[in-house]
Amino acid sequence: MTQDDAMLAAVRAEVIAYGFRRATMTSVARRAGMSRATLYRRGATLDDLVREALVADFAAAASDALPQVPSNETASEPADGEAGAVTRDVIVRAAITTLEALSTEFTQALIEHDPELLLPYLVERVGRSQRSILDALSAAIALAQLDGSVRDAPADVLAMGAMQALMPYLVSRRPLEQIAPRQVWLAEAAHLLDGYLAPSPAASDHRTTPRKAAPDVDHPRPPRQ
Repeated sequence: MTQDDAMLAAVRAEVIAYGFRRATMTSVARRAGMSRATLYRRGATLDDLVREALVADFAAAASDALPQVPSNETASEPADGEAGAVTRDVIVRAAITTLEALSTEFTQALIEHDPELLLPYLVERVGRSQRSILDALSAAIALAQLDGSVRDAPADVLAMGAMQALMPYLVSRRPLEQIAPRQVWLAEAAHLLDGYLAPSPAASDHRTTPRKAAPDVDHPRPPRQ
C-alpha cells in the first residue's frame, strides 16, 4: 500500500467511525501512521482529503466495471471488434455494478451524516468524481450506438441523463430499503436504464438487431409486512 493509499484509507475509516464533523487531520494522520506535516502536504483540509477519497472511489468503480474505450478512439473509428463488444446490455450491467460498488460504508456515512458535503455535486456542478464515470459511460454509449442497441442522441447527454436517473438509488438507499430489499432496487434501476437507452420501436424497426430484454438481475419478492 502506498502512502497515498494509506492516507485515503485512514480518511475513509475515520469518517465511517466518527463522521466527517468529528474526524480531524490529527486522527487521520495517527490512523495512517504519518505525521500531520506529511498529511498537510497532501491536502490542506479534511474536506480536500474526503473529496480525494471520493474521486479515487468513483474512478476505481468506473475503471473496474464500465467498458474501457481508449481515448484516441472515436465512435466513427472504433478498434476492430470494439463496437460489437459494447452493447446496451453490457452498459446496463456495468452501470448497475458501478452503482453497487459505490454504495460503500464511506459514501453511506457521508450521505447519512454529512449530506451537505455532497450537495454541491448533486445540484450545482459536476465534480471530478462524477466526471470519471461520465467519460467512461459516454465513450461506451457512443460505441453501443453503432449497432443500434442504444438510441440516437448525443452520447454525453445520454451519459449525464443515465447518471442522474441512477443517483437516487445511491443517495436514497436507506429509505428505499425500508420498502424492498436492495436487490429489488438494483433490478428496478436496470429496467429504468435499459428503457432510457433503448431505441424507440419506430426507430428500430429497420434494424436487424432485435431489442434485448433488460439484463437479468435477481428480483426477489419483498418480505410480507
